[in-house]
Amino acid sequence: MLNRRQSISPDGQWVVYDTRNEDSHIARTHAIEMVKMDTGDIAPLYRTRNPTAYGPGVGAAAFHPSAQKIIFIHGLESCSATNPYSSARRFGAIVDIAAPWEYCHAESRIVLQDAATDMPGYGILSGGTHAHSWSTDGWISFTYNDAYLEGRARIDNKVRDLRTVGFMLQGIGLAGDTLKTGQENFIGTYAAFIAVEVKAEVRLGSDDVEQSVEECWIGTNGYTDATGNDHEHAIAFQGAVRDEQGNLYHEIFVCDLPNLVELRKIGGVEPARRREGILASVPGCSQRRLTHTLNRKYPGIQGPRNWLVSSPDGEHVYFPMRDDADIVQLHRVATKGGALEQVSSLPHSIEGQISMNAHGTACAFLSDQRVCLVNLETGEHAWLTGTTEQKLFGAVQFVEEDRWVLNAYVGNPPDHFAQIFVCE
Repeated sequence: MLNRRQSISPDGQWVVYDTRNEDSHIARTHAIEMVKMDTGDIAPLYRTRNPTAYGPGVGAAAFHPSAQKIIFIHGLESCSATNPYSSARRFGAIVDIAAPWEYCHAESRIVLQDAATDMPGYGILSGGTHAHSWSTDGWISFTYNDAYLEGRARIDNKVRDLRTVGFMLQGIGLAGDTLKTGQENFIGTYAAFIAVEVKAEVRLGSDDVEQSVEECWIGTNGYTDATGNDHEHAIAFQGAVRDEQGNLYHEIFVCDLPNLVELRKIGGVEPARRREGILASVPGCSQRRLTHTLNRKYPGIQGPRNWLVSSPDGEHVYFPMRDDADIVQLHRVATKGGALEQVSSLPHSIEGQISMNAHGTACAFLSDQRVCLVNLETGEHAWLTGTTEQKLFGAVQFVEEDRWVLNAYVGNPPDHFAQIFVCE
């Protein structure tokens, strides 16, 4: 099974994947491999130790854009029937392609059961990361679930297991208790931070975010805002907001991140304020709302689960949304702020993850069980495949302008198997 993005090696020859057969089966999946597109040769990269149905589990592997290494989800080595793989019991594992089989922890994790109010240290998390994505220069974005909140939510229905988005980077030191290391707690090679502040209790009709998910890096080298300021590192994300009646919708937000110099100045311990029902962002992050869709017939981001996609120049963010005919179409909004634009006029809804080519001139995705290509300048679409016997699913990922890979099931359920296809 392919990750939804960054499955292609920097040299364009290999595709990395995990050996899941169903999307929700990461806990029982034990292998990361890559296959050479031209020959079909398979190169195993990693196997979990002592795999069980409860974990540790691996999945969602992504290639670094320029270096020969990958990051993927890895469940805690201590997963068991009584303490299984979960949202907060996983981390980012990094494997060097030249030295497979061994991983290093991306982020640091220190979970202290008696520390409900504070994060354990500067650049250290106390939960689990997943859905990792590389920036051009090697920063990593991720989705985060806090272990304290996850545990409290299981026994107290008044506690909400908040989910948010964060980022990590190398080049700055970590301040934490390095003695508390092991299978549950460990020190990684990146400093990790929460980027988006989320709250269990939001003000109705406001821009307060209850949950942040499905982010993307903005631009190949960031973007320029409406006042002319350049932002080298910024994330677009889907933020869950509530209208004045309390209805929940996902809107598009931008989060500008602090630079390396600013992060070094922060220091100290980051307050998590978890007892107040807040996961606070690291100082220096600034989030703002791009879309306001409540006046639409079908408000909010709609369609299949989709990570946002940015144009290479950082000018626009692309995402799925229903039109007035209830068809999920490709839409975009300017990162500087502005009107929402419908890009496509398809007869059938978008069915999978949206992907963009390297030049930012076209997007591809599944629709009507076919591969569809949309010209981003004209909005015109073309069907790149006809109907097939296989069930297509997931992302259509560009290798080159006229070559892409995707997943499809071969055989009939329950005896069907996810395979990778290369299309010209």
